Amino acid sequence: MSTQATIGFLSEDYLAELEKLAASTNQQPIAHVNVRVQFHVTGTPEDAVDYYLLVEKGIIVKASRGLIPDAELAITTAYRDLAAFQAGDLHAATAFVTGQFAVTGDKAKLLDLMIVFGSGHYHEFVADLWSRTTW
Repeated sequence: MSTQATIGFLSEDYLAELEKLAASTNQQPIAHVNVRVQFHVTGTPEDAVDYYLLVEKGIIVKASRGLIPDAELAITTAYRDLAAFQAGDLHAATAFVTGQFAVTGDKAKLLDLMIVFGSGHYHEFVADLWSRTTW
């Protein structure tokens, strides 16, 4: 029996695993769901962390630390709230409505992002990833 190594939440390894979502499932493309989203996460063990997601046709094709040029949407959140979201303890809609995820930019792109976060493929993949993640 092989044991998979744990991955630190929001590390480069974690984001590289998140990118594998595109290849790991038989997701059906959604032509109109394209978004460049920047995250700024406060209160992490490393202070603040910036990372981004690039979604094309409803599929996360890039996840990396740093800043994405021409972000259409920016989300600022506390580390504990993002961890609760990834663990499945905080629903995305609740986080956005309550301000736990502060959003700036094109609000229509937020709806696109919600389609991605709301998909069963995303939930299954992230649940597996989260089971191997330390935070």
